[in-house]
Amino acid sequence: MLDLDRNRSTPVYRQIEDQLREKILQGELPAGACLPNGQELSKRFGVAYRTVIRSLNTLKKQGLLKGVPSRGTFVQEAPSRRVQNIAITFDRGYQQDILRDVERFQRGVTAACDERFHLQLFPLRDATIFSTSEPTLLSRLVEDWHIHGVITYSAPPAEDIDRLVQLKVPVVTSRDIYVDPENRVPWAMEDVADGARQLVRFITALGHRRVGLVMGPRPGIDPKVIRPSGLLAERLLAELASAQTPCAEDRIVYSDFRWPSVRETVRGWLASAQRPTALIFADDQMALAGIKLAESMGLSVPRDLSVASYGDFLPAGSALTTIHLPMEQIARRAVNYLDQLMSGQTPRPEVVGVELRIRQTCAQAMREPKPEGST
Repeated sequence: MLDLDRNRSTPVYRQIEDQLREKILQGELPAGACLPNGQELSKRFGVAYRTVIRSLNTLKKQGLLKGVPSRGTFVQEAPSRRVQNIAITFDRGYQQDILRDVERFQRGVTAACDERFHLQLFPLRDATIFSTSEPTLLSRLVEDWHIHGVITYSAPPAEDIDRLVQLKVPVVTSRDIYVDPENRVPWAMEDVADGARQLVRFITALGHRRVGLVMGPRPGIDPKVIRPSGLLAERLLAELASAQTPCAEDRIVYSDFRWPSVRETVRGWLASAQRPTALIFADDQMALAGIKLAESMGLSVPRDLSVASYGDFLPAGSALTTIHLPMEQIARRAVNYLDQLMSGQTPRPEVVGVELRIRQTCAQAMREPKPEGST
């Protein structure tokens, strides 16, 4: 017997799939058990015959059921399928130049894949896999078992991760950690804390004591997801305080990674009498825009203002000082974790090291003139 609720937003055919799948995987329907035929199940569940057949066909595609002509439909052993088709998901609206970042990540995934793996990129509409308004192409491929594993590049809603786990589709998140204690999924992330530590040590060693931070989204917006942008802001503030160079509350601004949302705030900083002598950006494109703004205001970089960023997605020859993120290595780690999941193993995620790349946008802080009358 199944607990079907026609008032729920989840379609009845999917409720049948989910509950039968759960009973099979938990052993309530043991391997070898023969299910009643479709007509009997439709009467028992009080649903249309075609609805039952649709649910059973999906479970057959997933290897949980097998139809034997003239005999019936039988429960199979839970499959230990290896990944064949990998989907990489990313949110088209996450950053203005997301494809620039995804390209490096894709190279790492491609390098880690062999003949067992086939790679497909899926830009997400409205950042979600399982749309509530209408099915996405990816959701249909996942539910029909044409996609056998998912690696997320930018964070989809936690509900999407829950759904993938429920469908028993292996999923690894990159650069985002989902903290749901019931649906733990492995993650591949850079060492954000060490990146913040390297930036602050470098900036403070140059004598900078007035530092401004231009960050991504504010930490803790989604309690179910830990994002690198939120971790970066938290760690930079902690490292600055530890270095006895605390960042004033009015010298940190959060953003959606789009320069227009922070431009006027940064302009106000640079025009003030106690302007920052160094700025740290959470994104290299915003950092480049910040340099242009400073120069348009008559400030010289790095003589008057040092600029550094987290994330190095710039072309060769760039002058910007950055924390370089090993995206190819993060991607290879994600594929390795996915492979472990498909082999029945439990990956133990570890952060990937980062590197400070010192270039021409940072210099020693200029000494401030002593007040008149001081000795």
